[in-house]
Amino acid sequence: MRQRYRLILPFTLLLIAALACSLPGATGPDVGVIATQTLQALATQIAATQQAAAAGGDQGATAEPPSGGGGAATEAPPAEFTAAPTPTVVHSSIPGSPGAASHYITDRSSRATAAERRAIADNFDSLLLERPFSAEAMDYKPYLDLTRAEISASSPWIYVQLFLEEAPPEGSEALYGVEIDLNKDGGGDWLILGRAPASTEWTTEGVRVYHDANDDVGGSKPMRSEAPPQSGDGYEDMVFDQGQGPDPDAAWIRRSPGNPAQIQIAFKHSLIGLDGEFLWNGWTDEGPREPGWYDYNDHFSVQEAGSPAINSSYYPLKALAQVDNTCRWAFGFTPTDPLPGLCPLPTTPTPTATATATPTPTATPPVGSIYGVLWEDSDSDGVIDGSERRFSNVQVRLNRGPCPGYTETTRTSGSGG
Repeated sequence: MRQRYRLILPFTLLLIAALACSLPGATGPDVGVIATQTLQALATQIAATQQAAAAGGDQGATAEPPSGGGGAATEAPPAEFTAAPTPTVVHSSIPGSPGAASHYITDRSSRATAAERRAIADNFDSLLLERPFSAEAMDYKPYLDLTRAEISASSPWIYVQLFLEEAPPEGSEALYGVEIDLNKDGGGDWLILGRAPASTEWTTEGVRVYHDANDDVGGSKPMRSEAPPQSGDGYEDMVFDQGQGPDPDAAWIRRSPGNPAQIQIAFKHSLIGLDGEFLWNGWTDEGPREPGWYDYNDHFSVQEAGSPAINSSYYPLKALAQVDNTCRWAFGFTPTDPLPGLCPLPTTPTPTATATATPTPTATPPVGSIYGVLWEDSDSDGVIDGSERRFSNVQVRLNRGPCPGYTETTRTSGSGG
């Protein structure tokens, strides 16, 4: 399926109507989208049409075959596909450096199981994807493996940092992005995607912003898998295309100057209407790269998508490969209910009535402890079976506050996990 997108520009109604009749739809390695023709291209097409009409020619006519030739005639390329000068983008506002993260999300790394060509913690039905592998061969792509996402704000910008296992290779066509859910219903409203940047300088090159104007991302059950064919058209409106749009400074991308394995995205808060409360999550995508197919677990069946779990009957990965995303977390508010796609909330114990004893003045304050084992629960039964692998020398964080919270301390697992 080839999805059509519209680049929304602040032109006159007449030009908008003209553009709407000639929007190209295409897919490909660069987000699968070709932007709406520029005004220069439109002017070229109109001029060519007027000249043809003045000469009495038929706009749809083809060239006559060469005399004496036995082959088919070669048609001149249609006017809408002829090259047009790329308009110069003038920027007046460039992002700075992200401040301290106000919130962060952690995500499972697949490095530990990469040699075995498998992943754990992938949940296709809930759109929690852990698929930084190629289809069929299950080759590990560490530059797609998200391990953490951070968000911060410094007016007029909102910054998102994506932490990867390794930096993107030179010439990578991978996309890195953030999805915004304004009404907290699980259906995304905004999607900001940028091609893997080559530099630590902020750029709009390769950055596109999509909007779901008809509120159909996620279908009737946002975040939950629904059997294809997909009922909606996902993110159908492209409102920013590499500096082209109402605000040429709306969205940017770069590699972190301090770590090439961190991708930084900046977008203006005004882009999403200055909304102060929303859910957000991070994405990497070198597979489908199709905003019109969101949610991916509605576009593909689990049989078509495949699975990275080696004990699954759907193993290996097939149509839905080379993608990774995080669960969602809140910006601007503290969630108390398990919203669709939200990272797990901390469990609140039920208080029980107990007798209150008078403390001894010299008594030592009570000391608590947390104990656990890191192991691969391959059969998801919550029991450590003898054949299941334990993970040693893994750093574990103890976080304070609502999930994901703030790191209080860290420990490293021992030889038994």
